Order: sequence, then structure tokens, then C-alpha cells
Amino acid sequence: MTDKLITLEKQIKRLKEKRDKLYTQQALLFYKEVEKIFKGGFCPALVLDILIKTNETASALQQQEWEQRVPSFRNESPNSNCKKPQTTEATHYES
Repeated sequence: MTDKLITLEKQIKRLKEKRDKLYTQQALLFYKEVEKIFKGGFCPALVLDILIKTNETASALQQQEWEQRVPSFRNESPNSNCKKPQTTEATHYES
């Protein structure tokens, strides 16, 4: 019985480590894609700011759909000192 518990605990630990590794890989892929979009003006706080504003202005139905995909969404604004890129796309988001 004790051996089974130890085996289960090891499996749980291994699966948690695997999950964490996958989350990290997903975050890196997301980061690389965002860098491609923003090129030289990329700043993580800017991206988070855009996501927050998009979430705030989205319809209730859209917000509900996003919440179903991801269990939590950061609602507070980041304190950022980064400089926003001066591109057409960035100007759209700054308004």
C-alpha cells in the first residue's frame, strides 16, 4: 500500500513537472510571436496593456468566451515605463 502511494506521488510530481515545462514552452512560443508582431518596440507590459484594454472593451459574450478558454485573466493595469512603438498599429491601440 505504501509503495503504491509513493509511486502515485512520484507520478503526480512528474506530471506536474511536465505540465510546468509545457506551460513554459507555450509562454516562449507566445513571446516569440508577440516579438514578431511588435518588432523593435516590443515590451511585455505594452502587450499586457493591449490585452487588458481589449478585454475591457469586448462584449460580454466575447469576455465570457475568453474566460471559458482561460480560467483567469489579469484585470489590473501594469505599472510600465516602457516606450510604445510609434507604428500605425500602436497608434490605434493608444487612443
